[in-house]
Amino acid sequence: MGEEPQNSKIRTKIAVITPTKNRLNLLREAMDSVQRQSFGDWEHIIVDDGSDDGTAEEVERRAQADPRLQYIRRTGEKRGANVCRNIGVAECRAEYVVFLDSDDLLEPQCLAQRVAVLDRNQDIDFATFQTGIFVNAVGDLGRQYNDELLGDDLTRFLYFELPWIITGPVWRRASLQKIGPFDERLLSWQDVELHVRAISRGLHYIRFPQIDHHVRWQFEETKVSVEQRRSPRHLKGAIEVAETLERHVRSTPGINWVRQRALCSLYFFIAECWIARGDFTEALAAWRNVRIRALGPRSLHLTGVLLLTLARLRLPSEPLIRKWKGWMRLRTLPEIVRA
Repeated sequence: MGEEPQNSKIRTKIAVITPTKNRLNLLREAMDSVQRQSFGDWEHIIVDDGSDDGTAEEVERRAQADPRLQYIRRTGEKRGANVCRNIGVAECRAEYVVFLDSDDLLEPQCLAQRVAVLDRNQDIDFATFQTGIFVNAVGDLGRQYNDELLGDDLTRFLYFELPWIITGPVWRRASLQKIGPFDERLLSWQDVELHVRAISRGLHYIRFPQIDHHVRWQFEETKVSVEQRRSPRHLKGAIEVAETLERHVRSTPGINWVRQRALCSLYFFIAECWIARGDFTEALAAWRNVRIRALGPRSLHLTGVLLLTLARLRLPSEPLIRKWKGWMRLRTLPEIVRA
């Protein structure tokens, strides 16, 4: 996200940036949802991470009929959604930016509403809206991603009880440039890192209760959201994510007991993922970070080791682990202990 060239002109009010790879059927629906917007001053930038399913031909065909649509093929050795999003931000010339994944959808009034909010509130850097969740058709689950609007958003991100996800915010492009691009070193959770960075650095924002976009809830072996819990490469990379989040918090606004416990909960989650893979050694190494990084006392570390050992032995430990997380404040809502 380099500096804007001095002689450049803002061509559009708002840019929608979509990274994609081999998801043509879903991408068609995402593009349709942008083209159905009631607000017309937009550009939709599709950044292709190496598709071979006809994505280029389809997007370029559509772009001939509607020049607001732009196709960019990612080149170079770096790849991934975060790289593609950074390319999109660098190429767009809009005042505002929205990130739309290739399997998700915008409501027809989405861009109009978001532009109005930022136009009306010149002192904020971004605004967020609520997310609807669906499987096959919008509304089929009848619920939203997270309906909690009040609370400490930074702490909730650290606990990975995410108050919003990637398409939730509309950003001022200048504010994105101020905090820097998506971290291209990270294999997963890049949006969490960006949002933690934005809050930690004091960006101003407002949250709204309206659902104006929808996320497709589906299981795909190749999705990053699945790989980040299963792939050894992603699990090793998750340690770097946790360390990065900690650096943001320690610099500003500063570490406290609650944030320490939130970071401990993240390391324990990574350890549990390793247990699910059958790798006890890596699980212990991940959990050991709470002591190495002085995030938790020795007693917390030792009880965690005991519970990981029970989980490794496949003893009926899940209820006990959940209760322990509540007692140790590794979750925001402690488990109710019933007689």
